[in-house]
Formats: sequence, structure tokens, C-alpha cells
Amino acid sequence: MIIRRTQDIPGSGLGTSRNAAEGASAILNLTTRAAEYSLDGSRLALVSAWQGRQEVALDGRRILVDDDTWLAVPTTAATIRVRGAQDVQALTILFRAGMPEEILRTLLSDDDRLLEEGEVATTAGLPFAPHLQPHDRSVTPVLLFIRRHCEMGLDDPLWYEEQLAFLLERMLMRHRQIIARARGIPVRRAATQREILRRISLATDFIHSSFERPLMLSDMAGAAFLSRHHFLRLFKHIHDVTPHEYLQRKRTMVAARMLRNSELGVEEIVRQVGFDSRSTLFRAMRRFHGVTPRECRQASDIPAFMGAATAAA
Repeated sequence: MIIRRTQDIPGSGLGTSRNAAEGASAILNLTTRAAEYSLDGSRLALVSAWQGRQEVALDGRRILVDDDTWLAVPTTAATIRVRGAQDVQALTILFRAGMPEEILRTLLSDDDRLLEEGEVATTAGLPFAPHLQPHDRSVTPVLLFIRRHCEMGLDDPLWYEEQLAFLLERMLMRHRQIIARARGIPVRRAATQREILRRISLATDFIHSSFERPLMLSDMAGAAFLSRHHFLRLFKHIHDVTPHEYLQRKRTMVAARMLRNSELGVEEIVRQVGFDSRSTLFRAMRRFHGVTPRECRQASDIPAFMGAATAAA
């Protein structure tokens, strides 16, 4: 087990360093405003970030991982950049070769493989696909626990091995929730369910990565390669909210963090998160979280995104 901090970032890439040859897992735990590194696609990785973003470029897509989400990166080469006006807490975990298969071999069922064989390549024998997942009470507590011990300076390979095993099991739990959503899509063939979920996941990634822009329904539907009518119907079926509501909730979450963690005025926050006016932000925060911007700034906790557990340390 190798834990790297900001000053130890390899110049070439996390997946091509000597721990790849040694077959060890690696944890990159950063608190920084700027960093750049790469994954060579040889092993499963998990990317997360708090108080800022990690920008992941893979498969021709740009995905932004922030306080609301985490991202599994299967055997796909990726370039990751950290850029922030303040220190970003970035945590990237690279599982040792063979560990995911070893841990999950006896847990995986035929149902777990429903989403395999799609156009997006997944890790051989594993069901995880490169789409953003919201923080919840399964994966997130383990991520925070690992990050906390990294910051405490713990250097115990066996302890980290155990925690990464727990993390993989929780990732499988999350994947089974995704499968349950896919099975509810009103089509007969599993392959069609898989493709619909893949396309809606592309749009969800797009919303999380582009929420500051003045997005229209056609933009989101285009990211899913669907007509506006079909996209609207399928998105609501999977997420239980419309694309517009999902987008506005995302914007309010980012605005809430900015209110709590910065001295920026409300007008500047409105501009940065993509709302068209101050009154729109007020209405959205009232609707989704029951507070005004002033009350949010004074609150002890930041509200959770889409009902997920708060992912603050």
C-alpha cells in the first residue's frame, strides 16, 4: 500500500508508477489547488473530491467529480486535473490488480452483470461503469473513513487492504441499486434496459459537469442521444424527478456550499452556479431545502443532494 500526498505526485501517472509493477494498491490523498496526473487504465480506480473538483477526461468525455458524487474508472486510460480557487480535498484510490475480482468473485451474481456488454467497456468480470454516482450511506462513509486515516498519517497496509475490501463490497451494493432502477424501465429486453440506463447516465454526468451553463432540455437530451420527449420520460422514470428539477437541485447544492464556505455575495454565487436571477436561487433553495440563502449561510450543516447522506468530513 502506497499513500501519496501532494508533494509526492508522480510526473507520469499513478497507474504507471512502481506500485503498478509491485501490484500494490495506491491511495492518492491531496489537499491542493492544482495537480495533474494520469491513470493508465490497467486497474480499477475510484475518484472523489470535496471542497472542489477533480476533472476526469476519459473516453472523449469530460466528467467533473465534486462534493456530490464519486466516479469509478474501470480499465480505461484517464487524465485527471485538480483546479480550485481554494484547497481541494482530492482522494483517488487505485485498487491492486486482481483485488476487485478476488473480493467480489463469490458475491457477484448473474443479475449483477445486467449492465455488462454495453458500448461502455467495463473492468473484466466486474460490473462497474464510468458514470458519476451520488454520495450515499453505502460507499461514502467508507471513503471518508479512509481519507480521515490518510490525513492522520496511518501507514498500515493490512488496515487499508481491509478497508478497500469493504469499499468494493459497498460499491457492489450501489451497483445493485442501479440494476433495480434499470429493471424498472418499461421495456422487455435487458439489453434495451441497459442501453437506456447508459444513455441517461451520460446525461446525468453532463448535468453534473456543465450545470453552470444555461442548459436547455435539448442539450441534456443530446448528451443522451435521445429525442427530447423520450429523454424527459425516461429520465423522470429513472430519477423520479424531471431533468430541470435535477439540474436546479444540483445548482442549489453548489450554491449552498459556496454560501457556507466562502464570503462571496449572493449575486456572484447566482452567476457562478448558473441560475438566471437571484429570485430563482431563493425559490429553488426554499423548494428543495426549506431555507433562504441567508439561513443556509448560518446553518450548521449543508443540505444533502437528492436525499443522499451529507458527505462532509
